Amino acid sequence: MDDLCPMCGTPCAALAETYIEKLLETVLSDETGRVGMAVDVLTKWLHEPRAIVPLTMLLSRKDDPYPLVIAARGLGWLGDQEAVPALSELLLDEAKPFVARVAAAEALGRLGGGNAHRALEQATASRRPSVVKAASRALEQLRRLEKEME
Repeated sequence: MDDLCPMCGTPCAALAETYIEKLLETVLSDETGRVGMAVDVLTKWLHEPRAIVPLTMLLSRKDDPYPLVIAARGLGWLGDQEAVPALSELLLDEAKPFVARVAAAEALGRLGGGNAHRALEQATASRRPSVVKAASRALEQLRRLEKEME
């Protein structure tokens, strides 16, 4: 018997049958254009919670900053707090491309919460001015939202 996916209960070795399953598979494709389109549909339009797994996996790619940016933006659009640790790790890793780190800061600004706030505060000490600026903007956005909610 095949192992079952803990997220959706389908066999892990099963072929994608539905449109959403095909999009989820496409997220991990090597064709970055297709990846971007799949992430947009899954996160902006469908708000598919199962996308968090492949998007988090996409963050582990080291060779191309574009998939990192796509994944970070998608995780921010999903609005799931489970993405905060992976985004924080990306944001605070000085070896990662600055464009991906900026996207992670923006995503954390969307997600909010104490852990996102702490990561953004830490990022304001980065050696990259663009990362510092993005983290500062995201922190300001969080502060405005907090004031509005009072």
